[in-house]
Amino acid sequence: MIMNHIKQAINMKNIQLLLCASIFSGIIFSCEQKEKTIPSESEKKTLPQDSLSQADLFMQYENAKKMKEIDQRINPKNRVESLRWEKQTKDHGSEFIEVVAYLNEDGMPMKITEFFIGGNFRPQGERHFYLENNKIIGFQENADFWVDSLLTNYSEKRTVYNDNKPVLTQFRTAYQYNEIQDSTWKIIPEEHHSLKTVNKILTGSDEFQTHFISVIKGEHLFLLLGENKPQTKERYTTAVRVDKMTPFIGELLSDLDKYKFYPVEINFEVIGGDNQPEFRVLTDIQWKNK
Repeated sequence: MIMNHIKQAINMKNIQLLLCASIFSGIIFSCEQKEKTIPSESEKKTLPQDSLSQADLFMQYENAKKMKEIDQRINPKNRVESLRWEKQTKDHGSEFIEVVAYLNEDGMPMKITEFFIGGNFRPQGERHFYLENNKIIGFQENADFWVDSLLTNYSEKRTVYNDNKPVLTQFRTAYQYNEIQDSTWKIIPEEHHSLKTVNKILTGSDEFQTHFISVIKGEHLFLLLGENKPQTKERYTTAVRVDKMTPFIGELLSDLDKYKFYPVEINFEVIGGDNQPEFRVLTDIQWKNK
């Protein structure tokens, strides 16, 4: 199930990565819902609609076909990955979120995937945003959701867009991931899915801007980074592994309290993966605006 995939993807909750991706600036959409519509005559084939299955109905849209084409074009090596962020909350424990952007041959994003765990007994899974010329053309969410404290079900939701507007949203659910293909898509009111959060994560802005918080010492040294929220522990945090001692790191370690909540800019590389523990390793760090 997708739950197991996400739990494995975030098995090192304090091992994180920072990425500033200015190419994504401006890709922000507000959330809204609209009334249900059907394809326009210019978009759908001459096949009578009564004879169309829900799957066929979705694929009548040109952008739905492009979503499928994007999945076929993806090169896993041509991607950028964000930091993994964790937030401790009083109401539902730990939340986790990270983002991967898949780039086309011109270095522009064609698909952005958000991996998320909403906390105790809250949905967890993946959200996929499909893009063309920095405009959203489609969305799909695959998620496990809790039926009760012991049982989760699996669901899929997808939306196709036309001129930045959602025109069709469908939903289906099953007891397990491997049973979803036997479930029927159902039309629900169109949903407009926002790129605001993934854009902030990729650009390292707002609550995802990195400030020095503390260090974690063990077999390796890690820098704990996060939001500048001195008055609360409910902040987004992330961490990067330090493999090389530098004058900057030495100065930082000499007076941790002095530099607490100072904004920093970092570079990194990803180590591990492929069923191995994945680490975000610091390659450069400097104070921001200093």
